[in-house]
Amino acid sequence: MKTVEENVNPLEFPILHMMREAETPMGAGAIAEILERQGIVISEAGIGRALRSFRQRGMLERKGFQGHVITDKGIERLANLEATKRYGETLKKLMEKSPIHNYNVVDILTARRALEREAAYQAALKATPEDIAELEDIVRAQYSGMEKNENYADHSAAFHKTVIKMARSSILSNLYDLIGLSVQWQDFFIGTFKMYNQPVNVSHEKVLQAIKDHDPDKAALLMGKHLTDVISNAKKLRLE
Repeated sequence: MKTVEENVNPLEFPILHMMREAETPMGAGAIAEILERQGIVISEAGIGRALRSFRQRGMLERKGFQGHVITDKGIERLANLEATKRYGETLKKLMEKSPIHNYNVVDILTARRALEREAAYQAALKATPEDIAELEDIVRAQYSGMEKNENYADHSAAFHKTVIKMARSSILSNLYDLIGLSVQWQDFFIGTFKMYNQPVNVSHEKVLQAIKDHDPDKAALLMGKHLTDVISNAKKLRLE
């Protein structure tokens, strides 16, 4: 079953964008002319159906026979679409620079999920009080950065690297060095978590608590769920 995000109407972005820029209400005919100049050919009837759908979702408001205007909800939706587009473009650039660019980002993240699940499992078995204190400092720094609206991508990268180190497995460490993601990647994914209202710090704190409790099954489960959320966000960006 497809999610709402997977069913984004391809006319949503261009129509909402032109509505935001318009100084007066716009009708289907005027919209069709502008879309045609942009290389998008669609009948007025098709545009009318799209306008009705957007109106029903509260993104547009009809102004009598003059046409439609964008609502506050429509402006908010357009801002989200613009953010998604920016993150999608950033994702493409990151993949082009990746040493494993022959694989798509979902493949990379899926491999990383398996790797980090095992790392979290081993960390919960082997963590020393010093290890846990180091991980606690990182999570505290993340929360501090979030509260101050500062960039905390380096702390996010440090969290994952520290869990790998705590696993005390050379093969896991070597594999992570191969497919592990840089601070630039972490910055990108923190942005996607913010965009989809998913505080990354909460996920990290849950993994930390499971490691502190020396509960390997729970630590692995929670790390897997965290990376599943990362994968889900990456898929949304590719589909929207």
